[in-house]
Amino acid sequence: MGAIELAQELIRLNTGNPPGNESRVADVLEKRLKANGFNVERVELAAGRANLITTWNGGPGKTLVIIGHMDTIPAGQGWKHDPFAATIENGKLYGRGASDMKGSLASIVVALEQLKKSGWKPKGKLIFVAAANEEMGDTEDIGMGAMALKLKEMAVKDGILVFGDTSDFTITIAEKGVLWLEVLSHGKEAHGSTPWKGINAIEKLGKFLIALNNMEFTTNHPLLGKSTISINTISGGYKTNAVPENAKASVDIRLVPGDAKEKIMARIRDLVAEMKKKDGDMNIEIKETVFMEPVETPAIQPIVAILKQAVKEATGKDAEVRGEHGATGASMFRKRTGLLTVACGPGKMEQAHTKNECIDVKDIENGVKLFESLAKKYLA
Repeated sequence: MGAIELAQELIRLNTGNPPGNESRVADVLEKRLKANGFNVERVELAAGRANLITTWNGGPGKTLVIIGHMDTIPAGQGWKHDPFAATIENGKLYGRGASDMKGSLASIVVALEQLKKSGWKPKGKLIFVAAANEEMGDTEDIGMGAMALKLKEMAVKDGILVFGDTSDFTITIAEKGVLWLEVLSHGKEAHGSTPWKGINAIEKLGKFLIALNNMEFTTNHPLLGKSTISINTISGGYKTNAVPENAKASVDIRLVPGDAKEKIMARIRDLVAEMKKKDGDMNIEIKETVFMEPVETPAIQPIVAILKQAVKEATGKDAEVRGEHGATGASMFRKRTGLLTVACGPGKMEQAHTKNECIDVKDIENGVKLFESLAKKYLA
């Protein structure tokens, strides 16, 4: 079974997260990899949420870690093809996870198989991680987080982590950090007909959010531009004729490399104090709910040049070096292992998380060439 057929088999297994059920995909990959003589360890920290770590030890040398995830977002509605039928039409493979990232998983596994069958051996260590729970950020440490800890335990020192995730064969060397805040506004309840007797928490929250949204960032990253703020949920009050005592909002801040969380939080606290000084009734509380550091691998690192060569061999095209506005899990792995990270793989980002998700069949085949070439060049 080649990479295209394997991708179809993986797509037919529903691993929409939640709930995940990545063990379905892990069963298929584990069986294939073991049949080809690979050392595969299965790590299952929650029912149905398996992870795989495949190790090919060729002796002393560097370590190349290729990382992929087995979960997808839920399929949703409105597809022109059954999202789990893995239909091929006009050179495209349709299905949930086709682009993000079951097509790439198939490319990685078949590349490993072909390298093994060819008689090639790594001068160092080649590790393939197939992880669970990427789409939900793995705050529980049962998937991606657990695999980061596993690599830390393995004490990988001289190595690089390559995320085989959706990038359309571009090379991602920088990634924004994630800072999620919950903003709470506390007021005083009163009857809606006598609002002057209360303190309207929604009103105070609104004024603060407008000021927060106007906060300017000065760092201008060459690949990612400036950090951003997005106010994404808001709630408060319980009845039309009652002045709300409490209100809250959630804020999504994405930090570019060079913008430290501590400095941004200090500016936000100063803003709270400044507005409190102007309006003594304003009572704003800030809670941090999620934080992941921004990460960056210098473009002069050898892995970037190696990936450029590998992409050229696989696709015939020159690879663009870019930054990622979203989060791939690179921050988690960088923090826990200390290793540099890059991302490169088949599949187009504009297809990820959409109905009628698809991947060019040719891209799956080129993905096999990419990962074969990467291994041969990095572990030569």
